[in-house]
Formats: sequence, structure tokens, C-alpha cells
Amino acid sequence: MARTPTGKKPASAPYPAKIIRPEEGNIAAIYSAIQGEGTLVGERQLFIRLGGCPLRCHYCDTPEALVPSPTCRVEDPPGGRKFRKVPNPVSPEGLEPLVAPFLAPGSPHRTITLTGGEPLWQAAWLRASLPRLRAYGKRLLLETAGAHVDELKGVLDFVDIIAMDMKPPSSTGMKPMWAQHREFLRVALVKQVMVKVIVTRATSLPDIEQVRETVAEVDRTVPVILQPVTPAWKVKNGPTPAQLFLWQAMLSERLEHVRVIPQCHKLLGDL
Repeated sequence: MARTPTGKKPASAPYPAKIIRPEEGNIAAIYSAIQGEGTLVGERQLFIRLGGCPLRCHYCDTPEALVPSPTCRVEDPPGGRKFRKVPNPVSPEGLEPLVAPFLAPGSPHRTITLTGGEPLWQAAWLRASLPRLRAYGKRLLLETAGAHVDELKGVLDFVDIIAMDMKPPSSTGMKPMWAQHREFLRVALVKQVMVKVIVTRATSLPDIEQVRETVAEVDRTVPVILQPVTPAWKVKNGPTPAQLFLWQAMLSERLEHVRVIPQCHKLLGDL
């Protein structure tokens, strides 16, 4: 769930990070962009990026969304890459006039993506806002770290697609979350779901094996995407082609759909 890098490396912290829980309705940005990750890569989508995240992954390329923002940047006009600022918090009622210009008849947006930060950190706001977004007749995609199971259960009825990260500790620099990931995937399976695994040159073989076993234990048909980290502050921390070939072969031993997809929006120079 990565857009608009600043190049500033986030501070390392164990899970969960000890920061103040953000006020519900804290939105960092609302904008139109090409989806650059996962199985819907290349699709034009409306992105609603929530501010605040309890995790501190070493590879995070949206450090500006790690903490709540005093203002929400709203693209105006849609796709124009010019932004106006709206004060936070944004209520569910206040969200509607902000997204309406993006979803007018003839809009290219077929999917609304809730990303972050960590959207499930504001689960109560999502429960109130998602039904309003659903009224536009678009698919709702939730991008999440795949660790907040109880919060997912509260919003599951309102989303269509779940893109969950599975976070190898050798990539993130944090403590393992395999048990949370396993339970999260079990719960998410009632929806269309994909698993993204951000990999760096430091990602270990035991962690890739753990990804394979965790997904296979739940459902071996779930699409798994190996996503090479896009260097934002260390130009040499990306995995080598040999590593990617090996990891894909290892995962494919038990999983049916394993792909390697870089962050295509960054290759295009998009947000």
C-alpha cells in the first residue's frame, strides 16, 4: 500500500508502534491514480489514504501517512495532480462531497481503494463511511497490513476485495506476525483476497517458507504477489532477479498462483 514516497526512512519500532491512536476520520489524501500493485494492476482507481499506522516497516515508502495529518489533501480536479487542503478529521458525512467529483457518471474509476497508513486503525470510521461509498456502485478494495483481525470482522460486510500484506520480519525489521496473518486470511476468505509480500535483498529463505506454509494452510489458491521493494532511500536494497526466481519457485511448490509484480505506478512516475 505504497504511494508518493518522501525518501525519508521511518523509525524502526516493534509491533505495535507506541504512538497515539489517531482520531477517527483522519485522511491523508484523496486522489485518482493507476493501481500499481496486486492483481488489479493497471486499473484506474480512486484512492482514499487514511493517516496513521501502528506499524513501522523498514521499507515503508509512505512515511508521511504513518501519523495522523492535520489536513487532508484532495486532488482538484480529479487526475489533475493539483491538491487543495481540507481540515481533519473528516466525518463520514463530510467525505461524500470530497469523493463525489471522482465518481460522477462517465468516471474511469471502477474501484475505490482504502489505503494508508493502516485503514483498519480507524475501523469505527470505516464502518460508518463504507456504506456511503458503496452507494456509488463501485467495488471497495481494502489495502491492509493483514494483522488486525477483530477490526476486519467489523467492516467485512462492506468491502469487496482485500489486499493484505504478509510481512516477513527479515523484510520489515519488526517482530513476526504469522499467527495474526493466518487468522486474518481465514476471516478474509469470504471476500476476493490477495496476499502481497514485500521483499528486499535481506528477506530470508525461512521467511519465504513461512509465507508458503501460512497461505497453504488456509487456501493454496489465494493469489500471492511477491512485490520487490522500490528503493526510496537505499538504492541497493532491492532483491536480485536470482532471489525472486528462487522465492517464486519455493512458493509455487505449494501455492497455485504466485506472481512477481513491482510497483508499476512508480515505474510510470505516478503517485
